Amino acid sequence: MSLTWLPNALTIARCCLAAFVAWLILNTQAQSFWPLIAFILVALTDFVDGLAARRLNAVSAFGAFLDPVADKLLVGFSLLALSALSDWQWVLAIPTGLIILRDTVATILRLFPKIEMPVSQLAKWKTAIEMLGITALLGAGPVGIAMIWQAGIIVVWAAAALSIYTLGLYLGSSLAKEERPH
Repeated sequence: MSLTWLPNALTIARCCLAAFVAWLILNTQAQSFWPLIAFILVALTDFVDGLAARRLNAVSAFGAFLDPVADKLLVGFSLLALSALSDWQWVLAIPTGLIILRDTVATILRLFPKIEMPVSQLAKWKTAIEMLGITALLGAGPVGIAMIWQAGIIVVWAAAALSIYTLGLYLGSSLAKEERPH
């Protein structure tokens, strides 16, 4: 039996579970480890689905498009839930807004066939940094250490800066390709 369906199934599951993680963030006590555990497990499917796609020779255009969307949903929903819990304090709401704005623009641009925007290595690092920041924010509550929350905020701000920078790279690259004679 072929398992070539597995990578896309994991990606689709990550899309769906992103909302569940946000629900856990919003509906469990601050001392609960469940949102952190759920976030980490769902985030790990990003690594597992890519590994499975390569090992099973199941890389597909659908998976290549949906994988970054799944990451954006997990990051965006989690950051929105954390921002809501912090009463939309600017220190978290601003980088959350910047990250979601960048991700929305990048996803919309990828819908146009004429615009080529393969995921860059820097954008992959950006996603990892976003997930690290969210992990710190989610871990700060259960362990009760304010420095972990502050470190998470710094990491999320770094991810927001990388978000804007990588969007600029994508836009510059796609505009340069449009100006070249065909």
